[in-house]
Amino acid sequence: MPVGYLDVPAGVDLDRKRELVKAIYDALHEAYPFPDDTRIFLREWPLGSVSQNGLLGAEPVRPVFTAHVPQGTTIDAKRTMLRKINKAVADTYRLPDFMTFLHEHSLDAVALDGGLLADDQQRVEDQTRAYS
Repeated sequence: MPVGYLDVPAGVDLDRKRELVKAIYDALHEAYPFPDDTRIFLREWPLGSVSQNGLLGAEPVRPVFTAHVPQGTTIDAKRTMLRKINKAVADTYRLPDFMTFLHEHSLDAVALDGGLLADDQQRVEDQTRAYS
């Protein structure tokens, strides 16, 4: 279920992007192994489309990663995941002030194909087992 949005400056070549999303996927999947449906969206921003501290286009975009994840993994798994994601982004973009936001969701706050995940008892049991 993890869904991530990485906001970054434009200009990195496709091979480096492939390496980056693979590293982010691996880190997310290690912390959130169930189910194997991890989506990562790269959102590239040109210099003239980002304001930082009230100044438009004054400096390169500082990367931000926002991830919507299920509740239930451990704090140590989150720490390890965040270190790995930070390293992958830093290696790719070499920019300061990389920030990550984790939005944790219970199964009664997420729907797949119109049905609440909390209504799927097998899903609830499988996720509980995967994160314990």
